[in-house]
Amino acid sequence: MGFSDFLRHSCDIYHIRKAETSPGHNLPPSPTFSYPDAPDLNAVPCYFSVRSGKADVNQHEPQTKYEARLKLALPSGTDIRVNDKVVDLVTGYEYTAEIPRNIRGHHMTVMVTRRAQQEPL
Repeated sequence: MGFSDFLRHSCDIYHIRKAETSPGHNLPPSPTFSYPDAPDLNAVPCYFSVRSGKADVNQHEPQTKYEARLKLALPSGTDIRVNDKVVDLVTGYEYTAEIPRNIRGHHMTVMVTRRAQQEPL
């Protein structure tokens, strides 16, 4: 059993984009951040580790929301960056990537966070 057998989930990765836009009325442009409509990396094999993180279902008005901080394992060399959006293809949940770590050239790990809405950390 190799490491690739361990990666039994899959996810899409969206790189955050920076743009300069002006709000109008002769105001100077300011940076805005957004994610593209199409993923930069499609169906990347990965593993969402629930045990190492914290997953909570919180009751708020007017609805319940799922918040989590999980460890994500990826193949070595995967292009993932801070504040990238990671979408679990099974559940459809969106996560924000923290600082990725290369583990001895063998694989990558990154903590991912889910809040009520997608937001940079």
